[in-house]
Amino acid sequence: MKSTFWKVWGIPVIIGILSGIGLLSALTGDGFFDILSWLTLGIPVFITIWYLIKAKNKRDDRRIRSM
Repeated sequence: MKSTFWKVWGIPVIIGILSGIGLLSALTGDGFFDILSWLTLGIPVFITIWYLIKAKNKRDDRRIRSM
């Protein structure tokens, strides 16, 4: 039987690793590390905004259908 651990925790683990890489690179380096930190810390923000927009659109679609 397949474990559901990675189905449930896969994306949060990846986001946590990216955030850790971003924080470490922001604290320890300049130049390339600044770019790396902006990218790796921006990905979780982008994902959050994308899911919020997706949820809002889904909620609006349900409200329109119920009218």
